[in-house]
Amino acid sequence: MKALTESILAVVVCSTLVSAATEASSHREAPNISRFPTLDSTDFYAFNSYEQGRGDYVTLIANYIPLQDGYGGPNYFAMDPDATYSIHIDNDGDAVEDITFAFNFKSMLPNDNQGVALT
Repeated sequence: MKALTESILAVVVCSTLVSAATEASSHREAPNISRFPTLDSTDFYAFNSYEQGRGDYVTLIANYIPLQDGYGGPNYFAMDPDATYSIHIDNDGDAVEDITFAFNFKSMLPNDNQGVALT
C-alpha cells in the first residue's frame, strides 16, 4: 500500500512539473480594445430552448464591457451610442453570415443624460 501511495504521489508531482502554465481569459486580449472598453465583446452564449415545443428556437446572449463588477450598479458603464453591436449567424457552415442582428443603444436618462436633477 505504501509503494502504491508513493507511486501515485510521484505521478502527481511529475505531471505538475511537466504541465504547461495556463491562464484564464483576460477579456482584454486585443491591445487596441483597451481604448474602447464599451466595444469589447467578452463572452457569447448560444443555446437551444429547453421549453416544450420550442426546440427549434435558439437563445443568443452577448456580453460587453469586461471587468465591470456586479456590485457596481446601478451606475454601470453605458453602451456606446455611436457604435453598432452586431451578431453574425452562419446557418449553413460556409463561413458567410446568413443572418445579422445589429443593435444600437441610446441613453434614456433625463436631464441631458445626467440623471435626475437635484434642486
